[in-house]
Amino acid sequence: MKKTDFIIVGILLVLMFGWMYFFPSTKKPVSSPEPPVAETGSAQAPAPAGEKAAPALTAPAVKDAADAVAEKVDELLAPEQQLLLSNDQIELTVSSHGGAIVSAVLNDYPELNEPDSPPLTLNFSNAPALCYGGLPLAAGTLTETEDGIVYTASLGDGQLFKRKLALEGEYQLVVEDEFVNTSDVPWALPELRLPTGPMSNPQGTSAMKGITTLGVDTFAPVEGITHWAKQFRKISAGVLEFTTTPQLVTTTPVDWVAAKNKFFVQILIPEQTATGFDFTVRREGEGKKQEASEVSAALQFNKELVGANETVSRTVRAYIGPKDFESLKTLGMNQSEVMEFKSVGFWKFMNPIMYPIKLALLWGLIHLAPFGNYGIAILILTIIVRVLFWPLTHKSTESMKRMQEFQPKIKEIQAKYKDNPQRMQQETMAFYKEHKINPMGGCLPMLIQIPVFIALFRVLRSAIELRFSKFLWIKDLSEPENLFAGTFTVPLVGWDSLNILPILMAATMMWQQKLTTGSAAATPEQQQQQKMMAVMMPIMMLFFFYTMPSGLVLYWTTSQILMIAQLIIRKKKEVRSA
Repeated sequence: MKKTDFIIVGILLVLMFGWMYFFPSTKKPVSSPEPPVAETGSAQAPAPAGEKAAPALTAPAVKDAADAVAEKVDELLAPEQQLLLSNDQIELTVSSHGGAIVSAVLNDYPELNEPDSPPLTLNFSNAPALCYGGLPLAAGTLTETEDGIVYTASLGDGQLFKRKLALEGEYQLVVEDEFVNTSDVPWALPELRLPTGPMSNPQGTSAMKGITTLGVDTFAPVEGITHWAKQFRKISAGVLEFTTTPQLVTTTPVDWVAAKNKFFVQILIPEQTATGFDFTVRREGEGKKQEASEVSAALQFNKELVGANETVSRTVRAYIGPKDFESLKTLGMNQSEVMEFKSVGFWKFMNPIMYPIKLALLWGLIHLAPFGNYGIAILILTIIVRVLFWPLTHKSTESMKRMQEFQPKIKEIQAKYKDNPQRMQQETMAFYKEHKINPMGGCLPMLIQIPVFIALFRVLRSAIELRFSKFLWIKDLSEPENLFAGTFTVPLVGWDSLNILPILMAATMMWQQKLTTGSAAATPEQQQQQKMMAVMMPIMMLFFFYTMPSGLVLYWTTSQILMIAQLIIRKKKEVRSA
């Protein structure tokens, strides 16, 4: 789990325990073990395609990477030839400049949340994907074949670079490269880097403040999956006070590398393990607080000798498409973990619980959506969760009812041993044990929701199925409601749109509090604390949920409404039986 997720869980736990303590419940341009890392403090701009990466420069000498690449292309290259490589799902534009991919159109996914939106386009024109860094950037020729495209370029001195590109399945691209030496002397291939195209968040994608939806993941033979969250945050925060392109480079062998945004990902999978990787982060604007706006990653390959009249071959598979769990699973090397359904590091011990819950929620959302839409699916899932946990909730409610009944006796114990806190604690616990009361029983209704809450939060952040999913007035369940966006700004907090669900959630929390404050507090101080928390807790939760995905707030609000209904029914039964 990332640092941001840790913070969310920590805040949520504090809020939940506090609550239960005081209220006993009844298509636009889309632009681990840590290995030894070389990180450029003074950022290094990415090398123009076809040139070897330059040494790290001092901050004043750093240029904007996209401008540098564009200048070199204009200066060095002949007129560009482009061919399309496509199937029903994806359309790739291949350039005769390096045999690179300059754009990818995803036909099944609209660029905008509008009825007549064109399909989403990932634009790599400023930093082409799959263009070798370290080779001379030569203008070659493109030829269409029955199963794909062939690129051929002469690099001089009898050296040829050949590339075959073919689509396989829906979003997989097979790239077969040959370094052909027709001369009588060996050809020393330099260190090469093979990059993804840059990834940025499509228009309409937002995030909670401080939580980026861009990222880089790798899979190594020994370490397994690594989400480079810590390094990514450090680099994207920036140590320079103006726009730069910092880089992180490591020589750790990797089986694949991925650059991703909220719902889409590019993955490079070499047939043979790459000798290293790097990733590059760009920020918009100036200043250390600017959020990352673009990320790309690259495989690295060591120097290699191509003998006289010999050929060296290299095959890389590329996935350019949505974060679709089933599609990613077919790649065969844990690529589905770009969705971060499994925690790493300290929180790894939670996987036996959390991972099945995430998969179950994703499965439920997909298979219940045909009953209406994903909003209906979330409502049905909420009801199912409440039914599954009803025995625990009922037991907790009964436990709290008994606590209320024995409150006078507990107060007597507290008064009797008020000068001896240790004895008071011993007698109180003995009383609980004698009458089979669980003092923590009231926490269960909230605690059992936390794993589901975290799991749904992760699903809403990654699953492509939720993108642009509508429900009632909500245009996108994976985003806040953002009503009247930009027409006003709330002072101090900076909210610039109206989100109705978090307000409704806070109101239901106040209502639930009213139904669960029947027991008298042990002391006047606790009575006062209850009154304060009755107001403060809903307000804090309002701030916490206001920028959350609306689908998550819909789940939490519905769950509270069901809990309120359960409390009302129980109170009516008590009145009838009295």
